[in-house]
Amino acid sequence: MKKSQRMQTVNALAERKEQEQAKRFAKSQKHYDHQQKKHDELKQYYREYADTSHNQAAQKLDLNRLQETRQFMSKLAKAIAQQAEAVERAELNLNNERQNWMDSRCRAMSLEKLTDRYRAQEQQQLNTEEQRQADDLSSQRFVWSARQSSDMA
Repeated sequence: MKKSQRMQTVNALAERKEQEQAKRFAKSQKHYDHQQKKHDELKQYYREYADTSHNQAAQKLDLNRLQETRQFMSKLAKAIAQQAEAVERAELNLNNERQNWMDSRCRAMSLEKLTDRYRAQEQQQLNTEEQRQADDLSSQRFVWSARQSSDMA
C-alpha cells in the first residue's frame, strides 16, 4: 500500500477530531453568548429599577420602601457581579476551545499537505518508471532494427 493511501486513514481521523473540536468551540461560543446576554439583561434591569425607584423616592419618602429598594439593588448588584464572573469563565473556556480547534485544524491541514507531497512523489516515481520503460523499449527497438539491418546486408 502506498504512503498516500495509508495517510488517508490518518487524515480521516485528524479531520474527525477537527470537526469535534469545531463543535465544542461552537457550543462554547453559544454558552458564552448566553452568559453575556444574561449579564447584559441584569445590568439593564438594574438601571431600569434604579431609575424607577429614584423617581418614586423623589415623589414620596417612605423609609421602609427605601430600605427594601436598597437591599434589593444590593442583591441585584451581587447577582451582576456573579454573572460577570460567569462571563469571564465562559470567555476563558471559549478561548481554550478556540485554541484547541485551531490546533486540530492546523494538524489536519499539515497532514493533508504531507499526503499531497506523498502523492506528488509517487506520481514522480511513476513518471520516472514510465520514462525508463519507454527508453528501454526504444533502445530495444533500435538494437532490433540494427540487427535486422546487419542481417539483411
